[in-house]
Amino acid sequence: MKLLLVPGSNSLSHVAKCAALEKILTSAGHSVLIAVSREHAGFLRRLALPHSILPDIQEADGAALPSLNWFRSPDLLQHCIKTEIDLLKNYRPDRVIGVFRFTTKVSTAVLRIAYDTLACGCMMPEMTEVLGFGSGGEKSAEQSLYLDNFFRFAARKISMVMARFGLEAVNDLRELLVGDRTLLWDFPEFMPLPKRLNRFYIGPLTWHQWSDGTPVSVPPASYGHPRALICLGTRRPDQAVVEKATRCLLACGFDVTIACGGHRQLMDRLSPTHRVQTCLFAPLDQLLPDASLMVCHGGQMTVFEALKHRVPVLVIPSQPEQAHNGFCVERIGCGRRLSDPVAFKGDPRAFVQAFNRQSDIEVMEKIVHPALNGDLTIGLAKAQHCLQHYDATRIIADLMENG
Repeated sequence: MKLLLVPGSNSLSHVAKCAALEKILTSAGHSVLIAVSREHAGFLRRLALPHSILPDIQEADGAALPSLNWFRSPDLLQHCIKTEIDLLKNYRPDRVIGVFRFTTKVSTAVLRIAYDTLACGCMMPEMTEVLGFGSGGEKSAEQSLYLDNFFRFAARKISMVMARFGLEAVNDLRELLVGDRTLLWDFPEFMPLPKRLNRFYIGPLTWHQWSDGTPVSVPPASYGHPRALICLGTRRPDQAVVEKATRCLLACGFDVTIACGGHRQLMDRLSPTHRVQTCLFAPLDQLLPDASLMVCHGGQMTVFEALKHRVPVLVIPSQPEQAHNGFCVERIGCGRRLSDPVAFKGDPRAFVQAFNRQSDIEVMEKIVHPALNGDLTIGLAKAQHCLQHYDATRIIADLMENG
């Protein structure tokens, strides 16, 4: 079977998921091509993976999360869809898998090509919780109003372009993340949703080949201190956030390993000591077995890797989805958010400001009391048990075999 994998460009983790899929699907005898933006093509070249370059609406502003700018220009939307259609006509895949990409459901519909999607539960259209809040409260209503308006605005804009291709309109942007089969990379205890035909929880997709080839050796914890990991994703984190988190962790008695998400400039600006180690990318499969705490941005690849190793998670989000992952971590009793919820209105700096305006004492109080709901040990054991039942790449490979 010929398969085309098309990740959204707003996160390198989407591309990494496709790399993980390419490995298992190729080994099963399928022909696989990954289509990525020019920004991420170098990542696939280093891995020697076959790929093609496609424009993405995300290139309108380079944002790490869906923004108004992605949908303002009908010409940009049409250009991206038309370029996808040209690739589909040329490559002629039997099936396409989209990873958090809004335009590919349109291009595959035009050509009537089977289309599956990979997404997270909190971005499904019928998700009733408010991202970052759950439900209830004044700020929750404020956040709901903004996000509902955004999803409707973006749906109207892309529907104008869909009409040019003879397709029916969508009412909610998130409808474009639903495929013929929708594969959720989380698990129901973490993000519960009603059952739907052809929607499956497959569990997390993992990827460990992030490194630039530089070996990472972890020194033994000094004087018996536990080790905390700071992993704030592959989008450049705010240096003040990293420094504040490091300072508070050290004051709480942790040694600290900081993953710089591929940003060498950030790595060069940080100052390693005998208790602070920096690395360009963190080999989590090597670091987590000896870690006592994970401080992260709330990306699900990182969160679930920590939970697999029974490591509690503290979340410093930089967008609403990540804030909701922090909420879900609290719900299952495996950690907490390191800042109070904020109503996002288009500017990710609101999350940075919410964390940075806290005193060190306030942050340290949360670090030393990482469980909000129930016993942390029980919550981590339950999460690890849930995750042990999933093998996402194998599930997807079996679905492809069965058509």
